Order: sequence, then structure tokens, then C-alpha cells
Amino acid sequence: MLTKKIYNLLFLLLISNSNIRAETLHIASDIWCPYICDNKEAPGILVEVLNEIAKAKEMTVNIEIISLSRSLIMASRSEIDIVLAVTESHITDHKLQRSNQYFGGWQNDFYINKKVDWSPNQLNDLDAFLNSGKTLGIIKGYDYGPYINSLKLKYSDNIFQATGDSPLTKNIEMLQKGRISALLDSRYNIQYEVNKNNIVDLIYVRSEGGFVPLFLGYSPTVLPEVINSIDDGLTLIRHKGILNTILEKYGVSDWQNKI
Repeated sequence: MLTKKIYNLLFLLLISNSNIRAETLHIASDIWCPYICDNKEAPGILVEVLNEIAKAKEMTVNIEIISLSRSLIMASRSEIDIVLAVTESHITDHKLQRSNQYFGGWQNDFYINKKVDWSPNQLNDLDAFLNSGKTLGIIKGYDYGPYINSLKLKYSDNIFQATGDSPLTKNIEMLQKGRISALLDSRYNIQYEVNKNNIVDLIYVRSEGGFVPLFLGYSPTVLPEVINSIDDGLTLIRHKGILNTILEKYGVSDWQNKI
């Protein structure tokens, strides 16, 4: 009888592992380089990381470019399985499951066009900055923390929320053209775009808040075994040096060092 129970348990484990391998995981995010890029040779850190994890775990993944706000809604409805680079607030607000490990990080960083005729110190008081009629560019659906979220409500006419598949690129272009006064995003992502496109007219001004970890957001129907397997896959490729090779390609350090 004991032998039969052990056999049945092993059979169930094999079936479970087989299901994880056989299922195609549908993943979505907007373009947010260097994490998710629209480039076949350099598709982005998280795209390469998940492809390596899928290879190690014998999974199949399909990654689509969809705006973050729409991706979150689709995940909450189980129309996709995973949303990339989301915060704890995204997880809670959309009733998703999350990875146990961090898959990146974020910080609120402010940039301006170096040709502005006002003092960058005005950004030290965002409330007064927006109240004076100046404008701030952010991305719709992104989580900037309680303070910025409160300003979004108070100064909705002065805060431009970019949408679409490449919202950061749109905001950078608007800042260059003087259509917004300042840009708020993560320095890693802005600097990647600045360096890649040889942009010389934007300057970093200041940061607000500390390091914010980013997770994979899973739909409510994704099995815990899948979540644990992908977490384990990240540990595996980090241990083997594969993650570091990917990060070096994009000029980024391991987010684990910032925790």
C-alpha cells in the first residue's frame, strides 16, 4: 500500500511538471527599455531573462507588447498569464499574484530639457511647481507612490500621462520639444534611451523616494508551481552567471545589490 501511495505521488508530480512544461505562458508589457525593448538583437533584460528561465525549465513563453494599463486588466481577467515589471501596489490593486523574487527595480527620477529658462530647483517643491502652471510627464498606469499619485488627482490638467506601446519614448520626445516642463521616470530607463539615441539636451535633476522593487504579476489562475518554478529559474540563471551576462549587455547592475 505504501509503495502504491509513493507511486501515485510520483505520478502526480510528473503530471504537474509536464503541465508546467507543456503550457504556453502568455506575457505582456509595454516597451520600457532596458527591461522590455522593441529590438530583436536586444529585446530587453526581462525578455532575455524569461527566455533563459523558460529554456532552463523547459517552458514555452509568448511575450507581447501591450500597454501596461491594459496588460494589468487582461491579467486580472486571466486573459494573459504574466505582466512584467509591476509594483506591489499594482499587484494589490488588480488582485494579482506576484513573484516571490524581484525582477528589477524602480526609482522616481526627474529630468528636464537643459534649455529651460527656469531654475531646476523648482522641482524640489512639486506642488508649487505644478501650481505655477508647469507640466510633468508620466506614464499612465505606472505606480509612482502615494505623493505623486495625490498630485495626479490635484493637478490632472498639468500632468500628462503617456499611453501606447512606447510611452517613455513619447514623453522624452515631448520634453525635447518643450511640450512638457519635466519628465518623471526611472533613471535607468531614461539614461538607456538617452545613451542609445545620443540625446544631449536632457539633464537629470533629482530623485524622489527610494528603490522600489518590481515583480512579475501573475493572473489569479496561474498555478503556484509555475510561480515557484520561474522564481527558481531566476536563482538558477543568477547562480550560473547568465543573468550577469544579460545585465552587462544593457549596462545595468543586478537589482539584488540594491535591496
